[in-house]
Amino acid sequence: MPTQADGSNVMTFDDPELFKYPVAYIVEVGSWDPSQAEVEALGQYLLKGGFLIVDDTRDQRNYDNFEYQMQRALPEHTILPLDGEHAVYDSFFRVDPMAVIPPYGPRNFRYYAMFEDNDPEKRMMVVFNYNNDIAEYWEFSDQGYVSIPLTNEAFKLGVNYIVYAHTH
Repeated sequence: MPTQADGSNVMTFDDPELFKYPVAYIVEVGSWDPSQAEVEALGQYLLKGGFLIVDDTRDQRNYDNFEYQMQRALPEHTILPLDGEHAVYDSFFRVDPMAVIPPYGPRNFRYYAMFEDNDPEKRMMVVFNYNNDIAEYWEFSDQGYVSIPLTNEAFKLGVNYIVYAHTH
């Protein structure tokens, strides 16, 4: 349900309404500069069961800034590499994440995650599509820029993220 006057559900991390949503989505984290209140609220949101999808990143600067901001939000947690065998890739569809290449070309893309207690056997709180832009496939799926099979895999990956977030 939209919470803003303009009818959108775009909000800051310190908006108490965020806790009504099990999944949050953020893009282009290279210039992300949250306030102290926002990072504290984000940490609380994630520790209380929220799930964050991070997308549309393209370089080390994006990674470094995201890592810095997440250390502010969850100082006891670390960003860990995510392999293609994690349950998130089987939560509804079986998806090979390495087959979902960046729409602007394969450039050393990887997947990362943050887990409760830094334990990959516990609940994933954050998934980070590094050097990739999965939503680009969603946004332009009707334009024919990329193949239908690749676009379908990107949609499946997004569905898996949502199903995982709602079931873990």
